[in-house]
Amino acid sequence: MAEEDPLAATMDARLLEAARTIEHPPGATVVPDELDASWAEETIARALGSLAGSDASGLAIHGTIGEGGMGIVRAGTQLSLGREVAIKTLKDEARSERATLKLLREAWVTGALEHPNVVPVYDLSLDASGGPRIVLKRIAGEPWADLMHAREALRDRFGAHDALEWNLRILMQVCNAVRYAHSRGILHRDLKPENVMIGEFGEVYVLDWGLAVAMHDDGSGRLPLAKDAVEMAGTPAYMAPEMLGGAPPRVDERTDVYLLGALLYEIVAGRPPHAPEDGAPMMQILASIVRSEPELPEAIEGELARIVRRAMHRDPKQRFESAEQLRLALARFLEHRGSLALAADAQQRLRELEEERSKPIGDADEARLRLYHLFGECRFGFLEALRIWNDNDVAHAGLRRALTLMIELELEQGDPKAASVLLAELTSPPQELVVRVNDARRAKEREEAKRAALVRQFDPSIGRRTRVVVSTILGVIWTLLPWVGFVLEQNDPTIDQRAPLLSSCAMLVLASVIGYWAREALSRTALNRTLVRVVAAVLIGQVALYAVTWKLGVTYEQTRPIVLLLYALCASLTASALERRFWPAALAMCAAFVLGAVWPVYAWPFESFANLVLTVNVLVIWGRVDDEPSATTQSEARRRRSFQEFLARKQKRESIGESHAGRR
Repeated sequence: MAEEDPLAATMDARLLEAARTIEHPPGATVVPDELDASWAEETIARALGSLAGSDASGLAIHGTIGEGGMGIVRAGTQLSLGREVAIKTLKDEARSERATLKLLREAWVTGALEHPNVVPVYDLSLDASGGPRIVLKRIAGEPWADLMHAREALRDRFGAHDALEWNLRILMQVCNAVRYAHSRGILHRDLKPENVMIGEFGEVYVLDWGLAVAMHDDGSGRLPLAKDAVEMAGTPAYMAPEMLGGAPPRVDERTDVYLLGALLYEIVAGRPPHAPEDGAPMMQILASIVRSEPELPEAIEGELARIVRRAMHRDPKQRFESAEQLRLALARFLEHRGSLALAADAQQRLRELEEERSKPIGDADEARLRLYHLFGECRFGFLEALRIWNDNDVAHAGLRRALTLMIELELEQGDPKAASVLLAELTSPPQELVVRVNDARRAKEREEAKRAALVRQFDPSIGRRTRVVVSTILGVIWTLLPWVGFVLEQNDPTIDQRAPLLSSCAMLVLASVIGYWAREALSRTALNRTLVRVVAAVLIGQVALYAVTWKLGVTYEQTRPIVLLLYALCASLTASALERRFWPAALAMCAAFVLGAVWPVYAWPFESFANLVLTVNVLVIWGRVDDEPSATTQSEARRRRSFQEFLARKQKRESIGESHAGRR
């Protein structure tokens, strides 16, 4: 602020004087009174003298193209080349030394600046009355002022659907022309939309160099020097503070940068920076120039607002260093603007995601699909925005919010692995969220480890071969022994419990030997250990039952159905609590018990048949266990099938909807 005080003091001192002397409207150019200096008169005389002898031969003059306060522009044809030209001369009633000097300066400057954005000068000569006549390239077009905010005209004539981008690209070409002029040591000092012509093919020309000053003395005396520019000059509606005049002079390249910033302001605000309303008093306009604190519309914020404020900064040292720096800033904004547009679209998807996330979940699969569909869209938009412009804060914040929402969702759904994958995309994630995800992942891993251990304990594939071998051996023996007992009973009706007691003891010993041989395989899982206990319980119970009934004097015929009841109970318990696929064996044992109780004499064959069913049942179950998925795999498969069926139903509904829409 300390550096701005001298400027403010000087400007305040000039305000009253300027307000008293200016009678122009704010959009009109204020021309300084420089003709008191003898060099000005000498310059005019020398210039007109050098043009003596030139005439209008070779030109065919047609109708008038346009008129200004001092000059008139007519259409013409340069006969030697057959090309159309514009011929600019002074009006008869406006001929004066000041007007003559301004027109000559415009010719000299424009002729010296051979640039695509500066109108070419073909010739400078004298007209019939001895005044200067400039022959210029004829431009078929309109002033930028008439097109800047004419959206329909821009769309119809230039195919420009984005008026802001079109105007910014025009301004960038004006920057090019000003940059070139600065490289040749010339300041324009009167940049405004009326002094920029847009050709019918989109060409851009900077006009009216009548207030131009030279930054360096070339000895020709044709242009006033910037170091002598102490008078107020320019257009008040766009003027920089230092253009109000006063000693020492302060105009330099950054004065034109300010004027370019004023053009930018008018593009975004719809009006010149120092003309807030029609009919504003000059004192108010001059105060606005001194303050140079343009109020931008609320919709203009961020990068573009910073460019405007920097270009129009009150202190020249705080402005862009050159017109090229301003042009580059605009180019970056246009590039970033695509990023901002993508981020804005992604923000809309993010809002929809937040709304969907706040709703209660009905159909879990459909809700999850909608959430991930919206997340995919907004994530893609934010990433594309960051690919174009990595410093896009809106995209960074939006992507962070979207990822956080989905991490929260995955944690709620009990999928910390998916949450970890999403967390890895977050740059500098919140420590609290990292702790939650890590804790959930470890808890999930412990849960899965317990589940895997439990599944392993009841995995029928572990020890399958050994179990099949043991079951086959015991099943064959168990099936044959009842037939042996039945045959012996038929040959010796006096047989009692001692014979089956001995055979049961032998069976118990054999089963113990086989169990010891297969102990490693049969002890690895809870399933195998439980089956071993069931077999042992049946054999021990059978031995005990025969021994007790023999001691109690229970007849052999009465004992057989009781043994079958033991078999039926054990088989039923095994089928209900351990392996449901044992139900055929359980039914066979129950049937053998009922039939044996009705016809005790045939209890042996009934038992043999039931044991045969048990043996076949075991071989069927465990003989193909490798071909069947585990319970966990079956559950996952069912879940995938369910989700695939949901997607198929959804696609079918969408296709039906599209078909109906097409018929309508």
